[in-house]
Amino acid sequence: MKEEQLREDQRREALARREEPHPEETLPPAQPKVEEPVRFEEPVRFDEPVHAEPVRAEPARPKIDSKVLLESDGLVMVETDRAKAPPVAAAAEEPQHLGRPRRERPKPPAQDDELKQVETKR
Repeated sequence: MKEEQLREDQRREALARREEPHPEETLPPAQPKVEEPVRFEEPVRFDEPVHAEPVRAEPARPKIDSKVLLESDGLVMVETDRAKAPPVAAAAEEPQHLGRPRRERPKPPAQDDELKQVETKR
């Protein structure tokens, strides 16, 4: 009895699945992609006169005299010529040694005998 009931339930589920719309069926039909036509600029013809728009001139800015402007505010502009300035002597100061001083290592003793070459392979 249980087997028959199980088979009947499976058959009903299969029928219900057939009746359900598939995801592909619920989507609207795909529209073909329409590409825009390629537009090229008009070719330039050199035998025809070119009609260009007149260039608009920007209003000329008034020239500002910096010395007059500074003097009106009570300031004076000073320029230094390096050729006229006296040369500055470089201060020869010893650099400060930071940290602890280096340890003095003893020098190896000098060799008085001759060095000999020893062959290690035959």
